[in-house]
Amino acid sequence: MTEYVALSEIDSAIRRTRDLLWPFRKGIWLRIALIALFIGWGGAGFPQPTWSSDSDFPSDAFTGFSTPGALPDMAGLIIAVFLLIIALALLYMLIGSIFQFVFVDCIRMRNVKIRDYFSPRAGKGIRLFLFQIGIAVLFLLLLAALIIPFIILARGFAFPAAVSLLLFLPVLIILAIIVGIIQVITIDFVVPIMIQKDCGVIDGWKEFYSIISTQWMQGIIYLIVRFLAALGAGVVMILLTLLALGIVAIPFLVVGFILYAAMPMANISILLPLLIPYLIIAIPVVLLISVPFVTFFRTYSLAVLGRLDSGYALLPEEEEATG
Repeated sequence: MTEYVALSEIDSAIRRTRDLLWPFRKGIWLRIALIALFIGWGGAGFPQPTWSSDSDFPSDAFTGFSTPGALPDMAGLIIAVFLLIIALALLYMLIGSIFQFVFVDCIRMRNVKIRDYFSPRAGKGIRLFLFQIGIAVLFLLLLAALIIPFIILARGFAFPAAVSLLLFLPVLIILAIIVGIIQVITIDFVVPIMIQKDCGVIDGWKEFYSIISTQWMQGIIYLIVRFLAALGAGVVMILLTLLALGIVAIPFLVVGFILYAAMPMANISILLPLLIPYLIIAIPVVLLISVPFVTFFRTYSLAVLGRLDSGYALLPEEEEATG
């Protein structure tokens, strides 16, 4: 009977994760939490205001922009802010790409020291960053090439916009799944191959293909198990995060209630300053919650890769790891 390494290495990855993180050592947890900030398990959404009608705007809302030079000045400011956001997002992605290699080094060496690995891995991180940008651009171009003719065709048949979007949704889902699989394989397997073989992303992909081409069912099982494990871990993380955020919020809610009770006529906006210290505490707490999860998945992928090809067994022998 065929042994599927994606199933057999789960227990090993759990043990290795436990041995690295327990007993609790503050420095290790904080450094992995910092890595988690850049490589995943985070996100934020900001609600956008919606206006139901023109009456929602005060009649003099744009009085200050009536002068001839105001609109160009405002447009310049908007463009500058937009470019700044893009630059910060790209910088975040670049650091995250480097941290993917740093994290592999931390796990395989059992030495969680970010500064020791960051500079030596910067070059490979930049290559990974450019590869991911290229994949994103290719995805957008392919999406545009598919959706533009589809929209033209839909208009020819006078389809409503909602129906057109619904018909195109399966194509979008398929493309998203393909990009997701490429991302998972690149991070889980190509990154450690690049470290071991000292090569670029494309050569890493070629090497991975040579490994998986003779055991493709192992790859399919891995992707399925990886998806189900990530789904389960995501649910657990959400529950733990909500619980932690609720506990952290208790003292701030008490203070807010006292302030509002003492000044009942004051605007509720006086409570907004409490949000800043709450976030300062809540964000690190959420990242610390993610530490066992990101450590497990990184360890798990390295363990599977080592079983697929012994030449890429980057993890130490388990006897050494648990000793």
